[in-house]
Amino acid sequence: MTSTRFMTLLQREWMQHHKGWLIVMLTGPLLLLLAMPFGKVDLDGVELPSTLLAAAVVAITTLAVFGITWLITSFQLPGLARRDSQDRSIEFWLSLPGSHTESIAATLLMHTVFVAVLALALGSAMGLVMAAAVLTKVMGFGALADVSWWSLGVATVAGLLRLSLGAVLFSLWLAPIYLIMMAAAAWLKRAGVPVAIAVVVIAGNVLQKIYNNPIVWTLLERQFDGASRALFDAGHTLRDDEPVKAEMMEMFNSFPAWAAEDALKAIQNLASPHFIGGLVVAAACFGLLTLHRRSKH
Repeated sequence: MTSTRFMTLLQREWMQHHKGWLIVMLTGPLLLLLAMPFGKVDLDGVELPSTLLAAAVVAITTLAVFGITWLITSFQLPGLARRDSQDRSIEFWLSLPGSHTESIAATLLMHTVFVAVLALALGSAMGLVMAAAVLTKVMGFGALADVSWWSLGVATVAGLLRLSLGAVLFSLWLAPIYLIMMAAAAWLKRAGVPVAIAVVVIAGNVLQKIYNNPIVWTLLERQFDGASRALFDAGHTLRDDEPVKAEMMEMFNSFPAWAAEDALKAIQNLASPHFIGGLVVAAACFGLLTLHRRSKH
């Protein structure tokens, strides 16, 4: 019964927001595909084998779709804390045999994890289409026959699985920030987010300039660094300044194994005291959100 109620709440979020999500995710790639025949693809002198070029296009498209979607949904998330009160629908949802915790959890799950995974999946699919279009534009139709589509497909699936896990961990790392903003918006209405940002900025500057203690900026930096590592490249092996010894094609062929190792590293990073402390803050803010909904009953 509990799972049925929760699924109903998830379906509510999908019904209310899926059109907007799909528009955000698909508009950019579709516009680029429509403009491809009339524009010019400039690789700035970079020469890559067709398979590697296709892989690069898939990766860029996937991450671009995810990034744009994340920015927009993150901007909307605080306002959802007061959505039911603003549209007067809270009476209906309170009449259902579900708890406040389930309602808030469904909203968070759909707008952070589900939408992120959906963006990655659609971005990967559009990336393959975009890769074929770019190859045709740059190298001609013959380049399509030179691509190892099986290897590209395996790498794409491996990358999608790694990024999907990363999206879940990414959301957990950023949960305290999400929930602080949502709790502030719930209790302080429209002033909530500006007040929360102002408090962080003022506290950070006072502690750093007067007490020479940059703890606020350090905590934020570690939180976002942890989130970025959780999403992809947890071991920073792709960001090192040292030259890569392996050939690019060998790296591409070994990408699935690397993705599995990187996923394990991302999970191991969850043992960080900083991550656990962030979850404690997130749980406290979740409690404030629940308390706010109960006060409106």
